[in-house]
Amino acid sequence: MQRKLRKAVDFVSDKKIAAVMAGMLVISLIPILYLAGYARPSGDDYGYSVYTHAAWLDTHSLVEVFKAAVYTVKGMYRAWNGDWFTVFLFSLMPEVFAPYTFWIVPYFMVGVTVLGTTAFLYDVLVKTVGIGKEYAVILDALLLIASFQFIPSTAIGMYWYVGAMHYMVPHAVALYALIFGFRYYRTGKIRNIVYASLCMFMVGGSSYFSSLLVFMVYGLLMVLLFRKRKDIFYLLVPFLIGAAGFVVQCVSPGNKARGGESFGLSVGGAFLTVLQSLWQGLVTPAVYLREKTFIFVILLLCAVFGWTALLKRKGNFRFRYPLLFVVFMYGVYSAMYAPAIYAAVDVSLGPDTMVYLTFLLAALFSILYVEGWIIQKLREKENGQLGKILLDAGSYRCRAGVPLILLAAVLTLFSAGSLRNCVDKQVYDYVSSGQAEDFRKQIESQMEILLDDSIKEAYLVPINDQQGPLMHMPVTEDEEAFTNRVVRDFYRKDKVVMITNP
Repeated sequence: MQRKLRKAVDFVSDKKIAAVMAGMLVISLIPILYLAGYARPSGDDYGYSVYTHAAWLDTHSLVEVFKAAVYTVKGMYRAWNGDWFTVFLFSLMPEVFAPYTFWIVPYFMVGVTVLGTTAFLYDVLVKTVGIGKEYAVILDALLLIASFQFIPSTAIGMYWYVGAMHYMVPHAVALYALIFGFRYYRTGKIRNIVYASLCMFMVGGSSYFSSLLVFMVYGLLMVLLFRKRKDIFYLLVPFLIGAAGFVVQCVSPGNKARGGESFGLSVGGAFLTVLQSLWQGLVTPAVYLREKTFIFVILLLCAVFGWTALLKRKGNFRFRYPLLFVVFMYGVYSAMYAPAIYAAVDVSLGPDTMVYLTFLLAALFSILYVEGWIIQKLREKENGQLGKILLDAGSYRCRAGVPLILLAAVLTLFSAGSLRNCVDKQVYDYVSSGQAEDFRKQIESQMEILLDDSIKEAYLVPINDQQGPLMHMPVTEDEEAFTNRVVRDFYRKDKVVMITNP
């Protein structure tokens, strides 16, 4: 019986499992991308693009569009917010150039997230730690499935241009900044400093969250390695470029307009922010356990396959000081709470999304690092039967891996509640109920009016307020409301208003 089990387990190789996991990831993304056809610009998507849209309509010149984008950055920097690089990107919303092109946004955001996460995990796990590519595929697929299916805000993640551009794109670029920093550490090639500097130029002008992520990792690398590698201080170049952009953001006059006169630098406020962030870092995983239970099943599977990957890895990477590493990962994850706590203003679910994505990365790396350290210790001494099972990849798969995977299957039954709230289920419910099609038809009726240049006063019918995973801020009865004004200006109308009593 044991021999038959071993033969069956050997037949289901890790390469085959990697192919299955990659396929599951692709399948899980199909509903998300299908809904892209229903996505529409909303609120700020129009507001940031008024001048660039006008420039394109008047000139069809990209140069003039870019000039209008810079003009938008200047105005917003003084009046509303300081994230100068992402404001530039905000103003280039696809429908600036052609109507009904917004479907590009979810495809782009999903692609950016997949590429950033995959490249980052490949660089860390394969190039630095030395595990096999098939295991990197398995871990990457598991992490991305968790990232997309339980993301706190589908609008921020995929369907709201301004929101996703403000959070998801800088997150992906920050991961590339880390990749180039790690490559410089491994190879010493200056071109990686150049690439990292370019990334940090973008990150420094966009997201506080992504900036903090890179600052903390770069800072740790320089502190740990300066005695052995004086050239590690070349990382100061991208670090300082990012810091300069970060400072430019912080001193924006628009911050006071948005955060109030009390907004500003406060040493006491910063200290309290650190304490509150560390506390939230302890509290939130308990919330995830209750509301996103299945992600812990996914992390269990990461641990199962991660152990095999580490047993078979090639390379000289040493797992030292596991407690310090886990504490650092906790610090990086907790730092994601800091910007929202310090600002003390109402925010979207963007910060929650950054917290969640960073939690997944920190949890994965903590699990693998501790496993790597345990394997090192087991190999340094004589081991009994348990040690032989844990240190032999074949025995581990049969006698530990399979039971743990079965345990994961059982735990899945107990996490069915969170599975019912996954994004694919939300999309299915929204489409199958007919609400998505209803929303599309109502939007098309509005667009007929908005795109008709002969109509200067646009009176629109109400929109279905059941938007599922989508993001839409409807025009209201108040023609001076924010959404009314930005839609009016974008489509060059004299008035845009919702009719509720025709």
